[in-house]
Amino acid sequence: MVDPLNTSLMKSLAEWIWGADNSTACLQEVPFLGMDCFSQLVTKAVGILIIVASMLNKIPIMRNMKKSQSAAGISRNSLYGELMVYSNCALYGFLSGHPFTAYGENISLMLQNAVLILMVWNFSIKTSSPVKSQEKALVVLCSVIYLVAVIKALPEEYWHLLMRSTWPVMLYARGSQVFATFSEGHTGNLSIVTTSMNLLGAIIRILTTIKETGDMVVISGYLLSGSLSLMMFVQYWMYLAKTTEILKKAEEMKKTETLKKEE
Repeated sequence: MVDPLNTSLMKSLAEWIWGADNSTACLQEVPFLGMDCFSQLVTKAVGILIIVASMLNKIPIMRNMKKSQSAAGISRNSLYGELMVYSNCALYGFLSGHPFTAYGENISLMLQNAVLILMVWNFSIKTSSPVKSQEKALVVLCSVIYLVAVIKALPEEYWHLLMRSTWPVMLYARGSQVFATFSEGHTGNLSIVTTSMNLLGAIIRILTTIKETGDMVVISGYLLSGSLSLMMFVQYWMYLAKTTEILKKAEEMKKTETLKKEE
């Protein structure tokens, strides 16, 4: 009878979880894993859960924007900055050969952020200050050139700059959103679900990164991200009453316009 733990599939899975050096030893401990093997298994599982959860991260904001047919409260500068942050984190993890479970959520968040940018552009058409075609073209062109340049031309000794450069960009991106919320006195279409997921995700990522790679450059980035997400979390509850009032008015205006069209 074939031992299921000795199949090529199980060995490949064990190498993916524990690495080539430790896979054989950990596989022999199944099902009573030692602390080292068990903690690595949990870290891998948490990494997968974070990636899956990240696929829903921006959905609440998209839903709010779709419902209100507005991009009120959303900072374009914040979205542009976050697009670069997520891109750099994904590129750094990929180029450095880190496990996909250590950076995969950044790819998901990058794509969702791109969708949010398109939605903001679309809804701005209905306002008095629509986004100019030159801005749209510049964002798309710079994004494509940047991705190609990093993947094809950035020397290995400069890869660390991908992560280090996200710190000022993140400060600008999240800082722009914090300032916009403070200036307007409400959080608009921002979602507490997304903010909470960002905060919790940063905390968990600090712990999993310590276990999987120990890369202090990455850990420092998550510390900064978590701090800014905490500020946005606090702002949400500070301005909740005003935000509810504004969104209610927007919903009433939308219903009024719909009735006028029907007449």
